[in-house]
Amino acid sequence: MLSIIMSGLNVAQKDLSVTANNLANSNTVGYKKSNANFVDVFANDPSANPKTAVGAGAMTDIVNRDTSQGAMSSTGRATDLAIAGQGYFMLDASDASATDPAYVFTRAGSFGVSADGTIVNSTGARLQLVPAQTNADGTITPQAGATIPAVVPTTKTVAGATSTLQGISINGKGLIAATYSDNSIDYPGFVAVANFPNSSALKPIGNSNFIATGDSGIPNVSTGGAPNAGDIMSATLEQSNVDITQELMKMLRAQQLYNGNARMLQTAVEVSSRLTDKI
Repeated sequence: MLSIIMSGLNVAQKDLSVTANNLANSNTVGYKKSNANFVDVFANDPSANPKTAVGAGAMTDIVNRDTSQGAMSSTGRATDLAIAGQGYFMLDASDASATDPAYVFTRAGSFGVSADGTIVNSTGARLQLVPAQTNADGTITPQAGATIPAVVPTTKTVAGATSTLQGISINGKGLIAATYSDNSIDYPGFVAVANFPNSSALKPIGNSNFIATGDSGIPNVSTGGAPNAGDIMSATLEQSNVDITQELMKMLRAQQLYNGNARMLQTAVEVSSRLTDKI
């Protein structure tokens, strides 16, 4: 009996931990809440009578991540980005001198422009772009090939004349347009959007970043508005998808579960004590 009771206490503690983490991140940009799932346990005894068998408690099955869309919040900063729909921003978190990039993925789109014109997040990870190509008819489309770091030079020199960056705009497809003081416009590329066969299996590594796993599958990299990729929203951030009221209800349920098992433990100890006294 004690092992059953302890499994109930462990399940309640796990549920409380998951709920506490959700509540702690209710204001974290791009955070996706988690839900703990539990299963019953039965002793593997071939001689047990299925009509009278008693379970052996409960245990944690899996902690799932809810990847549903969070609320959108306007910021007024062009480099604050959100994805309305499926997909993740693709970042290179490796050192600039590294031979092989270390890609991470995130829904937190709070970016800024570094001194050298690179669009980075708060930890210095570089936003990745799909290169742009200008066609004969003047249209600008994504170019096949590897992604590149998002670099928007703060100055440029053409025919000996130097112009300075005046502003950045990003459309729904993620195309970055950099306007300079000579009224010219450069297009560094499209914001890369990575999608996974099973995005809930991505591994969280902190700072709202994830890495791919065998269960998540290989990322399919495209641009905003492409099939299975959401639109890019500039000057907008996606907030956490945590529902505080729902989490408080889960906390009360887990607390009742814990209290019930604790009382059961107290009862079991008292019964054992009385039995021992009679021997």
